[in-house]
Amino acid sequence: MIKLSVIMAAYNAKDSIEQAILSIENTVRKNELEIIVVDDFSKDNTCGIIENLQKNYSNIKLYKMEKNTGGPSAPRNLGIEKAAGEYITIVDDDDTVNAENLINILDIAIEKNADFAKGYLINFDGKNKTIENRIGVECENSFDTMEKMIQYQSTTSDMIIRRNFLIENNIKYDSKLKIGEDTVFIAKIFSHKPNVIYIDNYFWIHSTVPEDISNLSSTQNCGDKEIRDQLISWRTTNDILSKITINYYKLRLPASFRNILISIVRYSNGISRECFEELSSFSKETENYTKGTMNLSKRYNDLYEAILSGNYEEFLKQSRRRILINGYDLKFILPIVPYLEKNFEVKVDEWTGHDSHDERKSRNLLEWSDIIWCEWLLGNAVYYSKRRNKNQRLIIRCHKFEIYRDFGQKVNINNVNLFLTVGYYWFEKFSKNFNIPKNKMRLLSNYVESNIYSDKKSPDSKYNIGLVGIVPKLKGLMKALELLKLLKEKNKKFKLYAMGKTYNEISWIKNNPEEFEYFKNCDKFIEENNLKESVIFGGFIERENLYNNIGYVLSLSDNEKPESFHLAPAEGVCAGSIGMLLNWPGVEYIYSDYFIFKGIEEMSEFILKASSDENLFSKTVKKQKEYIISNYDINKFMETLSNYLKQIMIMS
Repeated sequence: MIKLSVIMAAYNAKDSIEQAILSIENTVRKNELEIIVVDDFSKDNTCGIIENLQKNYSNIKLYKMEKNTGGPSAPRNLGIEKAAGEYITIVDDDDTVNAENLINILDIAIEKNADFAKGYLINFDGKNKTIENRIGVECENSFDTMEKMIQYQSTTSDMIIRRNFLIENNIKYDSKLKIGEDTVFIAKIFSHKPNVIYIDNYFWIHSTVPEDISNLSSTQNCGDKEIRDQLISWRTTNDILSKITINYYKLRLPASFRNILISIVRYSNGISRECFEELSSFSKETENYTKGTMNLSKRYNDLYEAILSGNYEEFLKQSRRRILINGYDLKFILPIVPYLEKNFEVKVDEWTGHDSHDERKSRNLLEWSDIIWCEWLLGNAVYYSKRRNKNQRLIIRCHKFEIYRDFGQKVNINNVNLFLTVGYYWFEKFSKNFNIPKNKMRLLSNYVESNIYSDKKSPDSKYNIGLVGIVPKLKGLMKALELLKLLKEKNKKFKLYAMGKTYNEISWIKNNPEEFEYFKNCDKFIEENNLKESVIFGGFIERENLYNNIGYVLSLSDNEKPESFHLAPAEGVCAGSIGMLLNWPGVEYIYSDYFIFKGIEEMSEFILKASSDENLFSKTVKKQKEYIISNYDINKFMETLSNYLKQIMIMS
């Protein structure tokens, strides 16, 4: 005899469904269970995976919907209809089950002749497991248990229900609802006064992070349909339960309305004015139950007040996701602010040093923000990692400099959603050096605004090499001078453009004996080799015109402290120059082999050829530019970043 039918609605679940099914089979009493999978017209190999499992497990049944229904309700109804078990339970296709606990809870339900049994659940966000929905007070009887379940639990599907109770009372899921269907379903059950028990145990491990952000669940979207369905489910549930003298609005609406406020901020890309008016009308209708009872931060209270006021424009302003960019030296991140502002509200907390800032300003901006972007793993990352709340998301963007500081040891890694590095070499270094779990790390290369650079070149640019950024010594100014010397031995026309601040303009260089001596030796080399007229110290020039006089942009990084990315060669390529990089550690992960040279001798040979061969020069520029735009154009960068921002909003 089948004691329990486990019903699973499935859609495009090829990455998770096998694990979900095998977790249910992980019990010696699997012969007492059947697993009914109802596929909602998946477009991937979900059915193929299930059919393969059926070869080894005779208790798996597969049914297929003739077309996609857009939600789990219709597949679940079919599963209930086909079930042979005395009891049924519902499991999602991306969740797992503790099968032994499931059997134990089933045994208690049978022993106590329960029509409906529910415990607590475990949420798993990809790294941590937390207990949810635990009722910490004693339940006196079925009616009291129902009230406490409504008050203390979200209406998840981790329930065991006597199947005949559903059939005899004609209880089905409302297939018109995309969200809130579980709430209405449970209300229908309670309205028929079942024997309800709470069991202080769990069997359901609920995944809160989807495998594929293009296949988000209905609870991870928040548009007109989701909000309207939520309003319908609340009204319907309150009407149903009022017939047995249970006030749903009083018991649960504060928590439910608070959750929709959070969902609007996390997942909404805007709702229509008509939908907003419906939401606003409902908020006014239920104000006596929600206002002052939702325990809202200022961020969410402002959003609630905008809804309550009926001011659509204010709602749009308050509902836009907010990004706080913070840190010292924001030159790499500020140029993307105009791109972010298309979809986000953006504010900046610019620190005055690695670990110094306006505390009051930082505290106020923290309260304002939804996403905290720490540029550099420095004191700003430590500060915000210790202060973010559970509804905020935190990203730390690491470059290279931070690996030689100890701030990474002080960061609260548990409070960081993502660490971003600009290259694979530094990905590994940061992970190892600061014990950062790799599932918290992503690659996000630097970017090039390819459309801003002038392609106008001076007549002699093919005879000009350029080093953009000449301090500190690891930038390789001496190597550039040695390369210039080699070139001038063959052609006196060659010059070196050394762009950026000189060592005399930077106080810490003057106070560092090793650095200071290095640059004094560079001065000496220039003088001894009569290069003074051939070395142009260019200072600061706007990026769009920076490369007008430069034909070859160099990266001559020190092997002991290599570059994190070195953007200048990529920028130069977009301005019609040739990018040339020495083979420093990690360069092969960023640039293709036709950018990379073994040493300055090989560089010299290529430059001499290209300067006299127009076809070689233009062909190389074209090939390199295609590579840079394909991999590092700002649009590519923003596409990758947008995906990461979507991902972190569904993280905890």
